Amino acid sequence: MSSSDLHNDNSHNGKAGVRRRGLLTLALIAPAVLATAACGFQPMYGNLGANSIGTAELQQVEIGGIKDRYGQKLRNLLIDRFYADGRPAAPRYRLETALTASEQKLSLQKDATATRAQLVVNAPYQLIDAATGKILFQANARSYISYNVLEQQYGALATVENAYDRAILEISNEITTRVSAQLGRKL
Repeated sequence: MSSSDLHNDNSHNGKAGVRRRGLLTLALIAPAVLATAACGFQPMYGNLGANSIGTAELQQVEIGGIKDRYGQKLRNLLIDRFYADGRPAAPRYRLETALTASEQKLSLQKDATATRAQLVVNAPYQLIDAATGKILFQANARSYISYNVLEQQYGALATVENAYDRAILEISNEITTRVSAQLGRKL
């Protein structure tokens, strides 16, 4: 037997050993995966689908008007997230939200001009039972967005607008997640 025959024989046994270890690992992991699937585990941030309990409950929430242009943008984002099949005819809940924003200068140059700023957007909200008027849940969603302060007028306006859009998107995601979780606890 030559050394090349011995090398080929060992490499074949090595591949079989790796294959056996892979099958053994799969045999050990498969029961754990199946047990997790059978226990009612649901991913927190996954897509719940159109027929899930969370989606059905979110569709029963009337979203109240929010002042100002950015408030309207927030309301539109919430409507997109809450209503998969259109707005409710007789909502069981009402979501009341307000929106405030402030800008803080972070980085100042020697001549007192800012090069960096932070936008703080605050949105207190309440989930209210539509029949009784009782507050079921109240919380506060807040977003901190930093951005560069530009010297050009159009660039500066576009940067600030983008910061507001990012903050409102974060807040709409947080409100949707927390209201959905609260409605899921009620069931």
